[in-house]
Amino acid sequence: MGILMAAYFVFTFFSIRNRVQVQFYEVEEGSLVKEHIYTGIILRQETVVDAADNGYIYYYVADGRKVAGGSRVYSIDETGDLMNYLNTHASEIEVLNSSKVADIRTELLHDSRSFSNREFKTLYALKDSLDAHVIEYASMNIFSSLSDEMRESGISFREYRSDMTGTVCTYTDGYEEVSETELSSSLFNQAAYKRDILKSGDTVTAGHPAYKLITSENWMIAFPMDKEDVDEFRGRDSLRISFSDKGFSTQAGFKVVSGSDGNPYGLLSLDSYQIQFTADRFVKFEIVTNDVSGLKIPDKSITTKDFSIIPIRFLTTDENGNSGFFKAVVGETGTSTQFVMPEIYNTDEEYCYVDCKDDTVLKPGDYVVSSPSDTDDRYQIGPVKGLKGVYNINKGYAIFKKVEILESANGYSIVRKNSSYGLSVYDHIVLDTETVQDGQLLYR
Repeated sequence: MGILMAAYFVFTFFSIRNRVQVQFYEVEEGSLVKEHIYTGIILRQETVVDAADNGYIYYYVADGRKVAGGSRVYSIDETGDLMNYLNTHASEIEVLNSSKVADIRTELLHDSRSFSNREFKTLYALKDSLDAHVIEYASMNIFSSLSDEMRESGISFREYRSDMTGTVCTYTDGYEEVSETELSSSLFNQAAYKRDILKSGDTVTAGHPAYKLITSENWMIAFPMDKEDVDEFRGRDSLRISFSDKGFSTQAGFKVVSGSDGNPYGLLSLDSYQIQFTADRFVKFEIVTNDVSGLKIPDKSITTKDFSIIPIRFLTTDENGNSGFFKAVVGETGTSTQFVMPEIYNTDEEYCYVDCKDDTVLKPGDYVVSSPSDTDDRYQIGPVKGLKGVYNINKGYAIFKKVEILESANGYSIVRKNSSYGLSVYDHIVLDTETVQDGQLLYR
């Protein structure tokens, strides 16, 4: 009895010492949204309106404000008398009331949430926008409350109205008439991009741009595509896009066009939200694809293992309903069969995947037959095929379980749940497959 106890303790000691402590991951349900990030240029219906006279320009509306046909847009002070009057009567002009301050505070809050050090130039766009707000409010007060005083002072200025309805922009950049057939890589060079901005009080020359109108709610985003993009989005006529800095997403029409340089470009068509992008020519967005749900596992837990493949037509059942194969056994009296039940790791439309090693019931070189009565219809174990999978350690040792990957991104994969021979929620799997071997005893 003492010898048996000693042998037991020795066996237990060496078993524990030889067990490997590994990190594991508990399988959970999850989803994965794959995003493709691009920077595109905005194409829209824009009409440039030239100044009618030389002089100092003053705007009645700010960028991004919509005006109806016949509405006042700007005035021209040819002599500079209006500028002098404003400079000497600045204290009489009430520029901002509480509601207008609230508008500016809202814009500052929105831009602070989306600010990025990598996009520092957006601060300049914000400054221009705030300047425009102040100018708009000042102009409204000037011409509503001080018009009589200015006329009494002998100040004359000419007002100009819009011929059509549209959204006012006080900058031009040369992209106003770019069409989808004129797209080329040079248009997407932000380092070379320039815009001419006019503000109230600036001088203008007759025949040069005073402002422009965006005359349609329909607009497009054009963006460069590579071969992988073209292949991935082939056959799609709409895409889900997200503007993270604006905080919303929407569905957009989609097509691929060939630019003037022969390169492919994606073209997204929208019929709303144009007002939020009047100050932008370049826009960053994400194309959201493959919102996939299933079991979420780390990529480093996935490995590939080779298995012997046996045509599925040789898979059969015995009289007790057990699945297995008829193995051909060659003896002195001829060929007989033996029903064997190797562990099956996967099946598809063509094959069963079996781990055939020298110490298993089926080994490379063995034959399986379709039935005991038809030993001529046979298949020799030999060809192998790889399966992607993980090592399940629920039972304390590494057991390979195949996975069907639906999508991968950011170091994780979504695999199909409720699949035969696969994983289940709460299974424990080895976090790093390079730390274990198949069948290895583990300590968790």
